[in-house]
Amino acid sequence: MRAFAREDEMVTSVRNFFKRHAATGRVGWFGRVDGLIAALAPAWLAQLLLRLGLAVPFWRSGIGKWDGFLQLNDVALLLFTSEFRLHLPGGPYAFPAPAVTAFAAASAEVLFPVLLVLGLATRLAALALLAMTIVIQLTVPDGWPIHLTWAAMALAILKAGPGKLSIDRWLDPDSAKA
Repeated sequence: MRAFAREDEMVTSVRNFFKRHAATGRVGWFGRVDGLIAALAPAWLAQLLLRLGLAVPFWRSGIGKWDGFLQLNDVALLLFTSEFRLHLPGGPYAFPAPAVTAFAAASAEVLFPVLLVLGLATRLAALALLAMTIVIQLTVPDGWPIHLTWAAMALAILKAGPGKLSIDRWLDPDSAKA
């Protein structure tokens, strides 16, 4: 592999690039620029970054609720017992079975981000985090800008799938056609 290509080779490859994108229905200079920009963001990279971006806040929240293996810290229990309320019509209402709810939430906040990062059961993990986002929105209504972002990321993962860099794709190579 050569470190530098001849100038005419570079021009030829750029021309071929524009020809390929012109065949996709993009016409004129705007179509060419659009195609060039699209080539900078391959789908697999966007899918990987969506998975990582959605996993991080849930992981950080979940890991902060534990004192050790299967041992919730006092703060997590206190939050679900006395601080967190569901803001539903006629409410706010306390969480049912706060200790069980805290344990389930903390477990989910650790498990599903790991699955997302690995790309294993990706759509299931994204759906679970979307459901958690809805509950979080009902608990902290003023946090809607960040919750909206999480919901959009989860929906994009649900729609597009895990991408090429995932265990899901490795386990089912035919899913690349989907």
